[in-house]
Order: sequence, then structure tokens, then C-alpha cells
Amino acid sequence: MKKAENSKAGSVYPFLDARTPMKNSNMLPVKLSVNIKGEVFRVGLKLSAIPEIFDKAISSKGSITNEAKKLKAEIDIYVNKAKEIFEQYPTANQKMFINLFKSGSELKVSGKTDMAVLFQSKINELIAEDRAGSISFYESALATFQKFRKTFYLEDVTVEWLKAFRAWYMNKGNSNATVQIQMRCVRHIYNRAIKDGYISQGMYPFKDFTIGTASKSKNVLYPQQVEMLWNYKPLISEQIRSKDFFILLYLLNGMNIKDALSLRGTHIKGDMISFVRAKTSKTNSETKEIIVYLHPEAKRIMEKYGSLNTNDYIFPYFRGTKSDIERKRVKDLISHNLNRTIRPIGVAIGLPMRLTLNLARHSYATRLKIDGVSTAFISDALGHSTGAITAHYLKTLPDDQYRRIGETLLNFE
Repeated sequence: MKKAENSKAGSVYPFLDARTPMKNSNMLPVKLSVNIKGEVFRVGLKLSAIPEIFDKAISSKGSITNEAKKLKAEIDIYVNKAKEIFEQYPTANQKMFINLFKSGSELKVSGKTDMAVLFQSKINELIAEDRAGSISFYESALATFQKFRKTFYLEDVTVEWLKAFRAWYMNKGNSNATVQIQMRCVRHIYNRAIKDGYISQGMYPFKDFTIGTASKSKNVLYPQQVEMLWNYKPLISEQIRSKDFFILLYLLNGMNIKDALSLRGTHIKGDMISFVRAKTSKTNSETKEIIVYLHPEAKRIMEKYGSLNTNDYIFPYFRGTKSDIERKRVKDLISHNLNRTIRPIGVAIGLPMRLTLNLARHSYATRLKIDGVSTAFISDALGHSTGAITAHYLKTLPDDQYRRIGETLLNFE
């Protein structure tokens, strides 16, 4: 076996790593040195040997013992897999190479591109960018697709495959909006694969398959229902806190809980708040600043559970966190607890839907619509990139308003 195995995409050769000897042994770990377009890195193998046996296995000169023959065969398996990666993934970088190399997929047998590897490459990029929310989307989508088909290859994603997945997923009781989230993930991965040269543009299935536009839940609190919540007097401290946070989010332009927990004292200028949504701060080249009026009741709640006189986070929950991934874990826990304790309040005041924090955003937007506020203003208040998103996002008017309008249609005075 040659010391170095070369191809146009890269080269690889095995070596003994004398820097990290095995504990209580004279054996050294066997590793691969990989060079991809000048980027050199090392990959550990599940092999170890003494220098004498390793040298015999590598050189194959003179008489070779059975132990050296066995080691050579085992090293060959790893080297050949590296060469297969070079052949099938000529544009792979270090992260993708390692994912492919450590995967259990039979690259040469399938002759196809493993979607799990392409997904993992995207997830690794998101981890490096500390984009916790997007990480969870792609991890969830990958797990779902692998439940649908144990073998999940790029070349298998056709119009028929997409239709079969949608039918399978919705038959499990999932909503059309949820299936569209999964579809958008796989479409993004497919577009990346075309760009990287893994598959031809002519194979693109989404030109003949429409994902559609997600239809938002119709659950919303109309002004009379918000008033019922506002007037409700919970006796349990946890319910008092959950009600306070719902009212706070409602007053802060329907702000979501992550943005609220991310607010810092420096975002407040007098009786106004200026901030950029966490959802778009890392994805848009031109971030959209949102202006919020600091209602006296919102200020009271913020002072009750946090501190306005700080350059740090107003609420204590994110203080000391070092990454968005860590903050997401904290946010998920806070959201879970608040939603769990506000739910009984919705039951107590007779709401027809489950009361959750998300309804604060829907309810704020609908209140503005009922009051005749323009879609353009609502779009700015919510931080949407276009008015079209807001128009689709807004909820319908309450039934009694439609009734009043209908009753006046033949009134010509």
C-alpha cells in the first residue's frame, strides 16, 4: 500500500500518532492525515499498533506477519472509504468529509448522496453560527425524514417522493403548516446540493411540486377576551407571573418570548424600546429595527421581574449565558413553565382555545386590524420583512363585526 493515496479532490495517508500514546501500553493510535485542497487535518481510527507492526503493514516489504496483514487490511478499509468520499463528494470540505467518514453508510454500494450527511453539514454550519432555532428545525426535519424512509438519498427526492411524504406525515395527524416546515428544510438542502454540484438542476423536483403557504392557526384573543384575561385575578404566584408575561408580550407589539427575554437596558430610550428581532439578527444583511412604546403597565411588569437600570439583560434568565444554543434551552424551559401555568387561566375565563403565550402576538395584530390600522404599520410593528407576510398573518375579524356589517348592507339611509 502506498504511503499516500491521492486523487484530484484530495489525499490521505495513515500514520502512527506518537503524541498520544495509549495508556498502560506501548501501542500508538493509528490515524489518517487528510489533505483537501491544502486544508490538512487528522482523523482518528479505531486502530492501534506498535511501530514495528505498523511499518510492516505500510511497507509490505519482506516477510510480513499475520498481525501486520490484519492491520493492513483494516487500514485499507479506512483508506478506501476516504478515496470513495473524494470520488463521490469532490467539493466536500473538512466537516463534510468527517461526517461522511464517520457515517455508517455504504458509499460505494448505494452510489447515491446521503441526505443525512448534507443535513448534518448544514447543521454544523448553524452550530458554528450559534443559530439555535434553525438548528432545531433541521435536526427535527432530518429525524422525521429518516422515520419516513430509513435510507434517505438526494437522488430519491422526486415529486412522487415528496407527495408520498406529505401524505404519510399528514396521516399521522400533523397539520399542513407543520409539513411545510419540513418541506422547506429539504428544499433548502436540495438547492445547496445543486450549487455544490452533487446533482443536476434538471433533477430539481420543486418546480413541479408546490410546498404552499402555511396557514396560521385561527386561535386569537379578540379585545373582549383580552379584557377578560386582564380582569382575571389569579391567586397562585406562578399564574400571576404567566398572566403578567402574556400582558407584557401583548403590550410590546406582540413580542415573542425570546425577544422579550433578550431585551437589554440599553434598548430603552425614554418611553420607547428599539430592538432587532433575534430571529432575523443573524440572517438578514439589513436588520429591521422595531420601535415599541413602553406602556406604563409593561414597564411595571419589567421592573417587577427584572431591572431596567442595567446594560445587561433586563430579565435575569439570560444573564451569564454564552451562546444562543444555551439561551434557547433557557427560553424553552421558561416558555414551557409559563404556558403550563397560564393554561388553567384560559379554562377559568372560558376561552374556546388553549391559552398560550403565542396568542399574544396574534391578538395584538388582530386588535390593530380591528382598529383600522394599516397593514404597513402592523408589518413594521411586528418586524415582518414584507406586508404580504403580515396580510397572511392577520386573523379574521370577530363574527359580531361581520354580522354588524352584513346587517347594514340594505340600509341606504
